Amino acid sequence: MPRLSAHGASALREGGLTTGRVHPIWGLFEIAVMAGLFLVVLWVVGPHVGSNSAALAFYWATLAIWAVVIVWLSPIVLHRDAPGLRGWGGGRSPDDPGAVPNAWRAYAGLTAIAAVALMVAVVVRDPAFAVHTRWPRVARKLLIYLVYGPIQALVFFGYIQTRVRTALGAFARGRLTGRPMVALLTAALFAGAHAPNWPLVLLTFVAGIAWSWLYYARPSVLLLGVSHAVLGTIVYSLLGISTRIGPFYAHPEGHIVRDAIPGLSALVGDLF
Repeated sequence: MPRLSAHGASALREGGLTTGRVHPIWGLFEIAVMAGLFLVVLWVVGPHVGSNSAALAFYWATLAIWAVVIVWLSPIVLHRDAPGLRGWGGGRSPDDPGAVPNAWRAYAGLTAIAAVALMVAVVVRDPAFAVHTRWPRVARKLLIYLVYGPIQALVFFGYIQTRVRTALGAFARGRLTGRPMVALLTAALFAGAHAPNWPLVLLTFVAGIAWSWLYYARPSVLLLGVSHAVLGTIVYSLLGISTRIGPFYAHPEGHIVRDAIPGLSALVGDLF
């Protein structure tokens, strides 16, 4: 592993990683607004996306708002987060703790440990799983997750965790403190987004704590997204736990993702 400079090794422990135009506490209000939009889209608008053009338009408009806020308005304009803090984007130096050459071993190790634990559960549940598993279907789910995983990593860890972290740090004269609390709050929000799929809520809470704890020291949206893709594929395709959420947990036939993109249903089938 490349040796970090004194600056790189201490960057995530010191203040000065955000020099925003607004107070860091503002980030908690942002999270509340974004969460409210998420609940409206998922529970109120989502079930009608496939049959109502206004619902479909609202869905895409909301996604556009999320993208602007998460990728540009909040981290760059309002809070001016350092690239090393948010875990993505230009301006990252090679000695950032979260840069891929410095962080990949930590993420690979965490992913390997979690994957082994999940595979033990798979074998206990079905010792002959390898015989009747449809492996092309597993590969297709992994490919989908390799797109979806980094998006979730950006939203929940690159954005939400960063806003929680800087808001908590504002209570300590600008120092970014409270790693356990940041991990706990981030994991709770991450898990809550998966309700009412309670088995998945439990799994994502545990995974969220581990990912958040690691991301705090080595922020990398890409590596966390790949970890999410690998573990999510095992959970869904081999362990047999549904990854659907919201009203689609009980009614998968109307999943919002399949209805929002023409032709996607034929491509992914019931993989959402």
